[in-house]
Amino acid sequence: MPIMRYMQKRTAWNKGTSRIKTVRGKYDYYKGSRWSPVAGLFGSMALCLWLQFFGQSYNLYKMQKDVQASDYKKPVVVVEANKELSEQQKIQQYIIEVFGKDAMQALKIAECESGFNPSRIGDQHLMSNNAQTGEWIGDSIGIFQIRSGGSDWNRALANGMSVEAFRAKLKDWEYNINYAKTIFDREGWSAWHNCAVKTNAY
Repeated sequence: MPIMRYMQKRTAWNKGTSRIKTVRGKYDYYKGSRWSPVAGLFGSMALCLWLQFFGQSYNLYKMQKDVQASDYKKPVVVVEANKELSEQQKIQQYIIEVFGKDAMQALKIAECESGFNPSRIGDQHLMSNNAQTGEWIGDSIGIFQIRSGGSDWNRALANGMSVEAFRAKLKDWEYNINYAKTIFDREGWSAWHNCAVKTNAY
């Protein structure tokens, strides 16, 4: 009979299904295990936990990037305006002006001879009594350690000065540098042989 066939088909379809109550209060069937609702619940909870963890991780990453961006400070170069040059810097600058293209080697010679000290006195062991004036000369004075003379030559006398006056003039670093330039133009670096060898001037 038709009704019996329908009931048989319904029974066959219902095998292995679970009976659930719908939101409208009726009952329906779905195929699957009795544990399927439980599995679905755990699946939903796992998905929620994953989304929560992912959201927190993303927020933490964003916060770190924001902190790094706020901590970054653009480098600032501080320049002291109108700072007074030291005496040594003025001496070096003047040597560059006076010696021009030979300035780099002149700076090396001056540093070797005196360390840019305008009051430096050297070669006192070479002093002797000058036959022309009877003065003791032969020491080297100032930036370029210019000698006052020797036993048979006298730079002080050649410049119309006493040895003491000439020494005082050579301690003036501008005068000393200018005088050194006249010696260089005439003799080259050979007038400062020892320092010329040390600084590879030849």
